[in-house]
Amino acid sequence: MTEATADHAHHDHHDEALPGTIGHVSHWQTLVKVLVTLLALTVITVLVAQVDLGRLNVVGAIGIACVKASIVAMWFMHLRYDKRFNFWILVGSIAFVAWMVGYILFDSALYQDNIREYREAHPLPTRPATPSGDH
Repeated sequence: MTEATADHAHHDHHDEALPGTIGHVSHWQTLVKVLVTLLALTVITVLVAQVDLGRLNVVGAIGIACVKASIVAMWFMHLRYDKRFNFWILVGSIAFVAWMVGYILFDSALYQDNIREYREAHPLPTRPATPSGDH
């Protein structure tokens, strides 16, 4: 088996690039599916934002945003067709961001009672009412 034949056998037909190009060329059907998925997730984000879920609104919005970012990275940036190491870098980055946001939300929840007590003890000064004729 020649080197060119072995190299061709190693790649499946989805990973072939156009002559003179480097990388992967996606089929237009795949890109349309990704576009429809991203649009559907955007609609879901808007719908979830209109429902009062308390603290879960933030979790839901960040979760959907992470899914959308992953879809963009995997298909539009062709990470799906790249080396697995790069995929794990993406997964690790998303996990790190989720951990940091979760830690910040958890940390800020711990001292909300202190903020409430301080605001009750030290109310903001009110402005005196100005007559309607004075500018």
